[in-house]
Amino acid sequence: MLLLSNIDSIILIQVILIFLAGGLVKGLIGVGLPTVTLTLLSFLMDIKESISIILIPIIFTNLYQMLDGKYLKIIFKDVFYFLVGSVLFIFPGFYFLIVLKSDNILLILATLLVFNSILSLSKKAITIKSYKSKLTQFIIGSLTGMTTGVTSIYTMPFIFLIQSLNYSKDKVIQLMGLSFFIFSVFQFLLFSSQGMINFDKILLSLSSCIPILIGVYIGNRLRKKISETLFKTFFNLMLILMGCLLVMKIAF
Repeated sequence: MLLLSNIDSIILIQVILIFLAGGLVKGLIGVGLPTVTLTLLSFLMDIKESISIILIPIIFTNLYQMLDGKYLKIIFKDVFYFLVGSVLFIFPGFYFLIVLKSDNILLILATLLVFNSILSLSKKAITIKSYKSKLTQFIIGSLTGMTTGVTSIYTMPFIFLIQSLNYSKDKVIQLMGLSFFIFSVFQFLLFSSQGMINFDKILLSLSSCIPILIGVYIGNRLRKKISETLFKTFFNLMLILMGCLLVMKIAF
């Protein structure tokens, strides 16, 4: 059981710093909370346990991000069929999360991040010409839902739709807030239905909101001072770093 009183003080400090870092990245670029926290927490605890702990702060931070902007109705209309496909396929993705071993999940997670990192290093933005098509959006959503259900990483292949939409920085932030809020709510319901979230995990999860929100606040302040180019560069560097850390963990 994950009671706060049962956690070693050094590990507790590490967990707090991990949540603070995740919140900082989230506030700065609008994405990365699950990527940062899951990657770093995987060095301290099981990946499935880590996912169950971070879901509540993911829900709260993305709810705020979703509502912090003026484009919500337009965005929802633009990506409706993507969202439908994503939600439907979170369910089979979650099934694989249950049946797969934790090391296999980490390998899938590392593969996704490294693949995305290679694309970033090539400096080639992959766009989809038919991104407005209902079928295309549904397919992208389905694949995103599967990877979300298994790994709780929400950006693959969602990133291709983001690049195709060619939104402004603030609009991208709100788009990710809307999508990630919906994904995390359904994940929380699925975890709860399988008894993978109990009172102790909820308590730890709620406690993690404090350092995460502090990080988000700092990141938000920094975001208003950086350029569009720096925003995209930081996003890519974050994915590269997290992918490398996971590969190192699996290898050693």
